[in-house]
Amino acid sequence: MTGKKRNDELPETIAPVPTAAGDEVNPHLTGTAGLTSLPEVSRSGNQVTLTSRNEVRYRNESVLGRGGMGEVQLASDQDIGRRVAVKRLLDKKNPQSVARFIDEVRTVGKLEHPNIVPIHDVGVDADDSLFFVMKYVDGETLASIISRLREGDREYHKRYSFEARLDLFSGLLRALQYAHEQGMLHRDVKPENIMVGHFGEVMLTDWGIARHVNHHQGSSADNDKPAVEMPRASGQTIDGSIIGTIGYMSPEQASGHSEEIDTRSDLYAAFVVLYELLSTQAFAPRGDSLLKVIADAKERQAPQFLDPNFASRYQPAVPAELRHFLRRGLQPSKVDRFQSADEVLRVLERIRSGEPPIQCPGTLIKSTNARLERLVDKHPFLAVSLYAATACLFLIGIVTTCMVVFGR
Repeated sequence: MTGKKRNDELPETIAPVPTAAGDEVNPHLTGTAGLTSLPEVSRSGNQVTLTSRNEVRYRNESVLGRGGMGEVQLASDQDIGRRVAVKRLLDKKNPQSVARFIDEVRTVGKLEHPNIVPIHDVGVDADDSLFFVMKYVDGETLASIISRLREGDREYHKRYSFEARLDLFSGLLRALQYAHEQGMLHRDVKPENIMVGHFGEVMLTDWGIARHVNHHQGSSADNDKPAVEMPRASGQTIDGSIIGTIGYMSPEQASGHSEEIDTRSDLYAAFVVLYELLSTQAFAPRGDSLLKVIADAKERQAPQFLDPNFASRYQPAVPAELRHFLRRGLQPSKVDRFQSADEVLRVLERIRSGEPPIQCPGTLIKSTNARLERLVDKHPFLAVSLYAATACLFLIGIVTTCMVVFGR
């Protein structure tokens, strides 16, 4: 949640915020970390003057988004001279909220990866509210991109071909692969928490409910006060025994048993994101009652190969190999899914190289063609000889058949 979002594109847990005069944007992030450290530098010819200053370091420009626990503001770093994103805790009197905020700071602070937004600084503002400073990703959320694709925006369909969309998915997978190797679960993977920068960089954000976990073991429940995000129509976040966003959580996550949530649960959510990115349609129904959506999430099945959402008037049909790929990633049982992000990346590389796992006549033809192309590239003379021999045999067969038919 560190890039620009139009107010009408904010996710359901973020309320559109005005930025005109009189807006409640806190301009004073003070505290030890909130004051400038570098002196003012002025030059006149060869004369250099250094003037000490004690000013607010992070001057807020606008509100990027606001949720139930925190607010993200676009700010200007007066020391370094760059734009940053500042996340400020709103519910400072709630020990659970403070603890969760501190957990997020320390979680993200330990994760140093190109696909994870880094934290630059942390401090306390003039209102004694905690805040931390992140890299500002100038771009848009994946939710915004999917929305534009769904609307049939020609520019977005040109920019985000299936190959480009797989690039975005790969960035998400690399972030999860690294986090899982560090023993961390995100637990709230969704398009609203994935930023895409203007240079194509993909960033997984909002680690507010992330938890430490051992590989393929349930997440720690220590000091964990779960939260569940309601369907889009309700626009609420409530406390409860379910952790995450219902539309993207796995069946085991929707069951409310935190000990069953592991790395494969994050991967399930990633495949829900891929389903929506490729089909441009929602994987789970929107707008139903909370109890019904939770019940549906527990019993949700993998999409059918002939899912009507795989065909759209705005784009080509989703290729067969990607349909099988999605079906495996969205299996209800954890043991039937991909077991790690590394495995997903390996299979995805095979698909993108033109040699997908053979699962139907379509994938058999594509895999065979890819192998023949590599044979031609590696042994061109042998390939030409084989093609020539095949053509000769074909001609001999035709001639022989004609002689037999007309010789009667």
